[in-house]
Amino acid sequence: MLSSGRESIAIVDQKGGQHASTLDQCLKRGVVKKFESIEELAAANNVPLAPLKETIDVYNSLIEKGREDMFGKPLPMDLLPISHPPYYSIRLISKVHHCMGGVQINAEAQVVHIETHQPISRFYAAGEVTGGVHGASRLGSNAIPECITFGRIAGKNAAAQKPRT
Repeated sequence: MLSSGRESIAIVDQKGGQHASTLDQCLKRGVVKKFESIEELAAANNVPLAPLKETIDVYNSLIEKGREDMFGKPLPMDLLPISHPPYYSIRLISKVHHCMGGVQINAEAQVVHIETHQPISRFYAAGEVTGGVHGASRLGSNAIPECITFGRIAGKNAAAQKPRT
């Protein structure tokens, strides 16, 4: 998609959008765009019409037939065909939500050496620059509390250090 000059979009029809609680707000803001036909949607989003129609036809037939995609993966039972105007599109933009990894710290917010796992003198860290607080992964919804907690610990410990002479 990046080299084609086009952006990724999501498409729903009237039935797919009828339960979207923020649809009107998103339309007013211009985040979601409304079209009376697939042809209009394709033109406005710089998407070649024939492949788009073919993709929608394949999608609709998979829903009608066996409820599994072309790879044999089950489709959710609440999917609906895309066939009732108006149609809506929204740009899909990749964003970084969390950076995994970073320097490993201990419970005192001290950065630990990668090989010896011993604290590095006078080196403290907190927030997304750190890794390993929850093991090899991370716990969802803990970023802000983790930043606050370890930021406070790191700050208190660093402030308690005697100045270098």
